[in-house]
Amino acid sequence: MQAPPSEVLVERDGDVLVLTLNRPEVRNALNRAFVLRLLALLDDADADPEIRAVVLAGAPPAFCAGADLRELPAGADDEALERVELTVLLHSRIPSLRKPVVAAVGGAAVAGGCGLAMSCDLVVASASATFGYPEVRRGLVAAVVMVSLERLVGRRIALDLLLSGRLVDALEAHRLGLVTEVVAVGEELPRALERAHELATHPAGAVAMTKELFGRVGDLPYEAALRQAGVVNLVMRRSADAREGAAAFVRGGDDT
Repeated sequence: MQAPPSEVLVERDGDVLVLTLNRPEVRNALNRAFVLRLLALLDDADADPEIRAVVLAGAPPAFCAGADLRELPAGADDEALERVELTVLLHSRIPSLRKPVVAAVGGAAVAGGCGLAMSCDLVVASASATFGYPEVRRGLVAAVVMVSLERLVGRRIALDLLLSGRLVDALEAHRLGLVTEVVAVGEELPRALERAHELATHPAGAVAMTKELFGRVGDLPYEAALRQAGVVNLVMRRSADAREGAAAFVRGGDDT
């Protein structure tokens, strides 16, 4: 008997790990087993020193349609609580990963799927991609995903997207700040890989500390954020990578 296809395809491209959501028959909707597998792969990537960056993609025709709603009616209270906890964990795990994560979005990224893309560090979108939070139209609340949305686009625009449930195309998503860049159809994965390899060339410690500090200061008052930034600045100035980079700059070996 032929083994069932993996729900997350795993490939290595040098020091970049490519994870492809692979439930195309349900537009890569997230069920319990799917989320657990993705979380395990992210944990493995974080622990592997040979992996310097991650690309997250979706098997066509969509990036991700969000939660698999077929799990909602059958779930008991304890099962529903577990699903909520898994959702929160997934959306917090990607930003806390010490490696940069680049989303390659082709097709629709909606509801929890849009939130999944927004949790990534960079988002490369196909010109045909669409984004949105249509939960309110289904009698649901885009609860967990609104946290990252408000931080990305601000309160007024976030509330518009959440209350209207409207979808936006890639160009509007870029204008609003949801997307890092828009590329031609079919070029989202190659470009995401290119960006990931570019980020992988930077010292891993500096990348990890940049991600950690960036996530931390956004939740702090201005003065407290500056103090935290000062502590990190001091730590990094003392690192071997910083000394090497400064020496290269002085020698003229760094054109930046």
